[in-house]
Amino acid sequence: MTPATLRRILIPVGFAIVAILPSFYDFALQGLAGRAVAAALLALSLVLLTGMVGQVSFCQYSFAALGAFTVGSLVVGHGVNFWFAALLGTAFAGVGGVLVGIPALRLRGLLLAVLTVAVALFFDVFLLAPGTWDGFSGGTLAWPLVPFPSIFGHLMDNYTFYLFSLAVFAIAALLVWNLRNGKTGRVLRAVRDSEVASSTLGLNVAGWKLAAFGVSAALAGLAGALQAVATGSVAGGSQSAYSFQYSVALVATITVFGASSIFSATAAGFFIVFAPQLLDMIPGLSHNWWPLILGAILIVQLVTSPDGVVVKTQRDIAHLMHRLAQRRRPAVAAAHSEAA
Repeated sequence: MTPATLRRILIPVGFAIVAILPSFYDFALQGLAGRAVAAALLALSLVLLTGMVGQVSFCQYSFAALGAFTVGSLVVGHGVNFWFAALLGTAFAGVGGVLVGIPALRLRGLLLAVLTVAVALFFDVFLLAPGTWDGFSGGTLAWPLVPFPSIFGHLMDNYTFYLFSLAVFAIAALLVWNLRNGKTGRVLRAVRDSEVASSTLGLNVAGWKLAAFGVSAALAGLAGALQAVATGSVAGGSQSAYSFQYSVALVATITVFGASSIFSATAAGFFIVFAPQLLDMIPGLSHNWWPLILGAILIVQLVTSPDGVVVKTQRDIAHLMHRLAQRRRPAVAAAHSEAA
């Protein structure tokens, strides 16, 4: 069995398990599962930007905030249809990504990281702060009780919205997969490996980088729109779930699992949401230990497997399958010889 065949078997089976399992959860756990899918979509936006283009971003939750607060302000504040608000928030985030990408065109590495940190802090201390744009952030009261949307005339609940979010993630993952394995992926990898060589070949490096920033931010904005419903409210200020520290945790987590793998995005999303919950269940620990534990895991991972846990596992499985196939070939050839 080749690695490709194994993937074709494991992906549908894994998707079915992930889709069915939350149906046995209670209401609260189903809500957490919905938040995990939104976090996975956020991690997928980093797979596109970091894994394919080599650009770092510490402001993905800021782009998610554009989607979430657009939904909160329009749906709760003005009674606008969720689907229109989510579409607008996604587009809003995409435009924000392009605007951030413009000054980032000449920056790489540390300077690019500093730029995205500055963007995240701008959102934290100004844009989403009470008193700056209360019509968007909700001020000190935030946007409570974001309702479930209806589809085909039926109001969703926690589980059906989880299934919808999972379908959105699957479509986005398929999009990123096709981008990575098609002509676009080859172009983006060329830009990542050498911008000078890419320009020499006639590629529009600036256009491709801006497109990557825009699509990545749009995915983050869509994740924020989904998270607003899964969480049930959208809060700014000190209670914000979209602050700089969450972007740092997202980058650390996707680095642990491997920024070049779509499977890493799925694992990272569920890990971000459920790991702190599991810590609360361990005597003597709590979710307050989460940043310290994540940092320790990151240090160990960078030393032992810099490419990421999921990426290393995929390579080990592919290597094992290759070795098994090589061992099988002489046995098959001997059997044919005896038969002849």
